[in-house]
Amino acid sequence: MDETPPLAEGIARYVELFRASPPAAGLPAMRLSGDLLADRFADGYRPAVRSFDTAIAAPGREIGLRIHDPGGGGLRPAICYFHGGGFALGSIASFDIATAALAEASGAVLASVHYRRLPDAPYREAQADCDAGYGWLIRQASTLAIDPGRILVAGDSAGALMALACAANARDAGGAIPAALLLFYGTFAMDADRPSYHGAADPLLNRERIEAYIRLFAGSGGLADAPAPVDRADLAGLPRTHIVAAGLDPLCGEAGELAERMAAAGVDVTHRIAPGMIHGFLRAAGVSAAARDELNRAVAAIGPLLSPRDH
Repeated sequence: MDETPPLAEGIARYVELFRASPPAAGLPAMRLSGDLLADRFADGYRPAVRSFDTAIAAPGREIGLRIHDPGGGGLRPAICYFHGGGFALGSIASFDIATAALAEASGAVLASVHYRRLPDAPYREAQADCDAGYGWLIRQASTLAIDPGRILVAGDSAGALMALACAANARDAGGAIPAALLLFYGTFAMDADRPSYHGAADPLLNRERIEAYIRLFAGSGGLADAPAPVDRADLAGLPRTHIVAAGLDPLCGEAGELAERMAAAGVDVTHRIAPGMIHGFLRAAGVSAAARDELNRAVAAIGPLLSPRDH
């Protein structure tokens, strides 16, 4: 009988903290609880960045942003980030530890986008908010002392799918394509019948939860304009991409499939499977040195794109 691979250092503590959250009935309460308890994962870890909130004025709404500024002189690189949460949960507050840690590790100004969530809005509107966040970061490059040639797009889980779509949309519109994509444990297949979803070793992401967000995504028009990432035939022309999968995540295999398809389309792509890691491990940065190490490995993989262009 195969033994379940051990959890990486500190991940058991993260799972314990996650499970200790009091139950919340209904989506609004679950969202609020996630924001109220976001600091539980920090465990005293405070990335050395200056953080503030702002918003993009858009027709009929404002799109919230949390900016993490690691400081530094001259024009800095930047990351436009889309958080996970199964398209329905997650926020710039509940993912604060992950985004602040990424800003600190990369030395990049990071803009975390609070897109509209499903089912309150259809997927196309959520994606439009992500695309608007990326466009805003380009337009505000001089104000934020950002090098417009070194703006990356990143995301985790559902946000990784949206990051890929954001880059494809910018390419198709003839706009500025991101300098790179950084995708963490993305939901790239959107197929509830995948065998890997049965009996997975991840202690937090099970088949029922995966099936629920796939139903939500499909029911909100998520596959209306483009197929799931692993089924896309239009991957050519996307920027340099680094994909990080979690070894115990039931979504792990589809990250490798996407990497293979991108490589076949001529995209410069690299792929890492983080051993002992589970879905959502970026938020374990406060309690897991191993999670922080994986974050640093991801930054190193895209390091040349973060360096000044004259180096």
